[in-house]
Amino acid sequence: IMKKLILTAVLFSLPFYASAAIEIQEGFSVNGSVFAVKKAKKYSSIEGCSEAANSKDIVKAFTFDTKTQKCTLYKRVRGLRDSSTSVSGVKS
Repeated sequence: IMKKLILTAVLFSLPFYASAAIEIQEGFSVNGSVFAVKKAKKYSSIEGCSEAANSKDIVKAFTFDTKTQKCTLYKRVRGLRDSSTSVSGVKS
């Protein structure tokens, strides 16, 4: 039970922490130069992907595909495009 409480507390605090440095937008994917594609379980959520983007200075944005659970990190952003299965964040 304690593990669940801690996990819940962390998950609720992450979006607020991430949104301070990254503007998160649903329904868009980033168009730009890819830094890395993350498929490991710890990146298989919006929070995990956002945290990965925040942890690297070179990364300027991320796109998390909710259908494939794939996290793509970008070192350069050219723009955003409509994507119904994506949630993206761009560092401000």
